[in-house]
Amino acid sequence: MGTATLVKLDELLWLGRYMERVYQSINMYKMTYDQLIDQDASFYKNECERMGIPDTFDSPQDFAWRIAFDTEHPLSIITTLYRAYDNAMILRDEITSETLAYIHLALAEMKRGKTSEAPLMELQLVEDLVYSFWGCLDDKVHRQSVRNTVKVGKYLERLDVLLRREPDREDLSREINRLASKIDTTDLPYNRTALLYAIAMIEDEDASFEAIKEKVWEIIPPFL
Repeated sequence: MGTATLVKLDELLWLGRYMERVYQSINMYKMTYDQLIDQDASFYKNECERMGIPDTFDSPQDFAWRIAFDTEHPLSIITTLYRAYDNAMILRDEITSETLAYIHLALAEMKRGKTSEAPLMELQLVEDLVYSFWGCLDDKVHRQSVRNTVKVGKYLERLDVLLRREPDREDLSREINRLASKIDTTDLPYNRTALLYAIAMIEDEDASFEAIKEKVWEIIPPFL
């Protein structure tokens, strides 16, 4: 497999991961917003610890603004959306201009949210546009391998987020089986043994979430 092909696969995979990360981050933001307004610093600190976000914030309000709208913060929602947009621009021919347009519209809403008195409204619109992105991907992208490479990224990211939150095993089983149903229809190099072990560990009540997470990370190790 050529380097150019691997680069393209990496970009498609990470497009899916970034778009799912935007969605998951918005959901986290909506869950924590009321507590942040009420000055409950422990709530955002606990969320930072769970999600592996360095706590460099001065206050709950500082967290609320920076984790959503600060383009200088590497883990903010808007920064993640810019990364998705950069990948989508490179992949325009593969994912179509119509699919790319939904990311562009989502970025426009995020920029409006920076000065909004009701940022949750803009974030809800961004979430709706993320849904539209996935719908357009299904409708407009006719190459199954392209569609499913992006979706494998989505399911990998979702598994990563779930495993940080000690989820219900039924949720984990659903998402890893979605990943397994797509991955063989792509050109992604992956560790099938790790995938099968991860599926078995999710079904094993004695397997820790930390051990499952390590095995999930082995499914598609860095291949560039």
